[in-house]
Amino acid sequence: MLVAMTTDRNRAEPTAARPRPAEERARLAQEGRTTRRVAVAALVLALVGVGIAAVRFLVPAAGSCQQASWDVRPAEADLPEGFTLSVAQYDINRQQVTFLGPVPADETTAQGVVYVTVTCFDEGAADAVSRSEQAARDANQAVTKRDDLGDGGFAATDENGSNFIQLRHHDVVVYLAASSDVAQSDVDTLASAYDKALGGDGGAIAIGTLDPGASASEEPVASDLPSDEAPSQAAAPALEARLPKEVSGTPLTVSSMLGTDLLADDPTSRAITAALRAEGKTPADLTFAQASDDSQALDLSMFAVAVDGLSDAKTKALVLDSFLSAAGSGVTQSTVTLGGRTLTKVDFGDAGSVNYVLAEDGAVVVFTTSDEAIASATAAALP
Repeated sequence: MLVAMTTDRNRAEPTAARPRPAEERARLAQEGRTTRRVAVAALVLALVGVGIAAVRFLVPAAGSCQQASWDVRPAEADLPEGFTLSVAQYDINRQQVTFLGPVPADETTAQGVVYVTVTCFDEGAADAVSRSEQAARDANQAVTKRDDLGDGGFAATDENGSNFIQLRHHDVVVYLAASSDVAQSDVDTLASAYDKALGGDGGAIAIGTLDPGASASEEPVASDLPSDEAPSQAAAPALEARLPKEVSGTPLTVSSMLGTDLLADDPTSRAITAALRAEGKTPADLTFAQASDDSQALDLSMFAVAVDGLSDAKTKALVLDSFLSAAGSGVTQSTVTLGGRTLTKVDFGDAGSVNYVLAEDGAVVVFTTSDEAIASATAAALP
């Protein structure tokens, strides 16, 4: 649902295999090797897309830099539940580690894997992270800043659901590349463990959830209405009020929802959640509203976003980067005036629909159309 509202892993064998009936060993071993080859191949392709699979030939440096990369080891208590270190390899100024996730109960499910590289740079560590981030954007991956980790970094998700995180502490850069079988929360937890191992505070890894104590009572709610069911209340009435009820004489249906209901486990949702965490927020702080033309007479779609306690500028940046992915190659942004309001026009350069973004008074409104007349009428109809 969220995607529709927005615009357009040979890994080493585990050291110990789970006991299985003798007659099943040969078949399962072959199937396991086949599954791993496919999964690893897909992940390596994704790594190349991010720009972190490229080999860097390092000149032998002082032992201090080499030790800085070799000695990094997260505390076992900080690892995601069920994850174990499988393989470690040490090169000049670099350590490569493989973590395996819990053994799946279902034999048809692939075991999650996270590849971690810790590199000490003689120079250019910050530039290396910046270049990798840009490579991820150029590969059309969902990218969000992770300023909560060390001296900064970023998270990226590709179209296959593989997740990547890079973080830097001074001259040491940690690269995490996880298969699509690993939950985003586990990747975040592992990144947090490395951040702590390097002297950081672990960053912001909490994922917003509803307070169990705030769940609705099982007792029926009394109502004076004659009907058997009371009408549902708007999740974000104030945000709904920021959207027009009609444009050019065509009525629009306005609805809203909480971020905890909006955001799921798709790549776009994970990118938005990561962006919220980078600002010290969670999905529970976000509200979302949309206005739709049930008759489909208008070339128009519209939504609004608000994040409790976040400035207009930061909310706008979150929407542009995570909802619209408006920082990719070929995307242009310009300032336009429509209906007496100043908006940011986001053109993806494909001769298709254009996004118009308005940030004011604690909310960001986005409407999309390929018709300039409808764009002007929509801007004028905004409350």
